[in-house]
Amino acid sequence: MKRLKPRRIVNKIMDRLLKGNDLIVILGARQVGKTSIMQLLMDGLLQVEKVERSRVFYFDLEDMNLLEVLNRGVEEFIAFLKASGADLKERCFVFLDEIQYMENPSSFLKILVDHHKEISVVVSGSSSFSIRSKFKDSLAGRKRIFEIYPLDFGEFVEFKDRKALAGFWNTANWEKARFFEGDFLRYFEEYVIFGGLPKVSLIPSREEKVEYLKDVVNSYIKKDIKDLFRIDNPYAFNRVIKLLALHAGNSINFSNLTTICGISRRTLERYLFILESTFVIRLINPFYTNKIKEVTKMPKLYFMDTGIRNIIVGDLNSLGERRDSGSLVENSVFLMLLASKGPLDEIYYWRTKAGAEMDFVLKGDTLRGYEVKYRPFKEAKISRSIRSFIKEYSPDLTCICTKNFYQDEINMDLMGFSGLNNKSKIIFLPAFFLSKEKR
Repeated sequence: MKRLKPRRIVNKIMDRLLKGNDLIVILGARQVGKTSIMQLLMDGLLQVEKVERSRVFYFDLEDMNLLEVLNRGVEEFIAFLKASGADLKERCFVFLDEIQYMENPSSFLKILVDHHKEISVVVSGSSSFSIRSKFKDSLAGRKRIFEIYPLDFGEFVEFKDRKALAGFWNTANWEKARFFEGDFLRYFEEYVIFGGLPKVSLIPSREEKVEYLKDVVNSYIKKDIKDLFRIDNPYAFNRVIKLLALHAGNSINFSNLTTICGISRRTLERYLFILESTFVIRLINPFYTNKIKEVTKMPKLYFMDTGIRNIIVGDLNSLGERRDSGSLVENSVFLMLLASKGPLDEIYYWRTKAGAEMDFVLKGDTLRGYEVKYRPFKEAKISRSIRSFIKEYSPDLTCICTKNFYQDEINMDLMGFSGLNNKSKIIFLPAFFLSKEKR
């Protein structure tokens, strides 16, 4: 069996699994790596924690026979566990993959968590809406949710077996990374064009990548999601998906979309809700404090995987051959920010009615602004939009994401920002180098 590649989030989940007895819920789109993460957790229990095999169990609920056993209730499942060799005298670990297929997972898991403390449960699901609606409120305070995203760029490079490059990225070591700028740019373009689904990063040929992504779009987005949510107008639903893909990185004009697709606003909002709940897209709201001068409505749209987005629009050309390269890189930067943001961070965008804008604003313990300018720079230059945001909000950090320019010691006074708070800082760095240490 081929050894699974590590994922960063596994350590966080393992720490929670070993420390407490909460129900652990792993959410994410199909093919994002939920099952592999479960396997990595089980390997960690067996090989690192030295848990006996008779105390670790995995069940795939796409197996109808197994699903029938669980739907009969907790006591039947306990009997099944014992028949499967479980030693319930000590703590056991049970992994249930695709929990949304159960008829009433909420009641089942509540009883299991409350009355069988000897069993630690990890479940996965591909639809946050199905999980929320089926879990209801009975598991409040009993569950810990981990959302799984596609690979960030550091993981992507690691999956390519370029561990040294991944190490430079992880530690934000530009002094060493700059010597491998060409390699970083080449891998980053592949990451932006084909996305961060784990399997895509491991497929060697372009043709195989395209076929795999087509299969994901056709089987998951156009079939599974349509069937799960009983979409009664598949043509309109697919039309909306195509138009959203074409508008990735832009704010949504609801009136235009409803007119083009011939659907009501209510139907459009339902489709957006479905696509967000199934981890196809993500909407972010505007950041504002002045309703008169700043945009307060119209969310911006991003796809949760750029490879899927590019398959939908039918364009897998290189960045230099396409008109949407800027918004596409911006989408990838969004995904890296999303995967690494702190528990209190919220991601917004900022725009004034006069046209000044900041691509991303992260508000949490600190205030940070990120602007994507994916082109070569010879020296640090700051646009009027960025100046407007800095002067208005004095953010703790302003980061300009370039193609290959790096500078992290910017004299704020020389840039014309004297009088700002002492913590305010500006950095320039390549978009591919947006490592956690620089966020």
